[in-house]
Amino acid sequence: MEDSNAPIFLSLRQAIEELVPPLDAAIAELPSERIVRARNGLELIMSELTMLAVILTNVDYRVSAEELAVINDMRRVVYGEESPSFTAQDYKDLCRQYLALYPKGILTLDALPDSIEFLLLYDQAHGTAYAAKARDLFIRFTEEIVRADQNKDSIESIVVLNIKDVLIGAPST
Repeated sequence: MEDSNAPIFLSLRQAIEELVPPLDAAIAELPSERIVRARNGLELIMSELTMLAVILTNVDYRVSAEELAVINDMRRVVYGEESPSFTAQDYKDLCRQYLALYPKGILTLDALPDSIEFLLLYDQAHGTAYAAKARDLFIRFTEEIVRADQNKDSIESIVVLNIKDVLIGAPST
């Protein structure tokens, strides 16, 4: 991890650590008919952040070394140095690696990520504001992925705006 990125990733890790306990509680409070693709809150939020990175790398159909570094640095900061690294050089390989790690994961962001949706339910039941913090986390991570290869084009800008629209346009508590 580059030293210049360390504060960003530590801030993201702190946000994740704050969100995991209410997310675990929200998952436990879900009705039984609701299927959860992750074993726990940490796995869910990390799979969704990784999914977001995978989606953003698809914009230019290549995976830059810098984009991979951001994904892997985030994983190492949260899971530790022994965390498996993504090594893909193209988008299809990155998708395969993502789905191997998260076999029940999805690769779409045309709907609110489950972690934010579950935190919205938790916030409504408990009078908290964790969903807004999760939205901020996803937006900061989106911006970090986009900044990674220092090659933001108009298509990438549109994708980022669409992602932000999905994240911000959802109901609040």
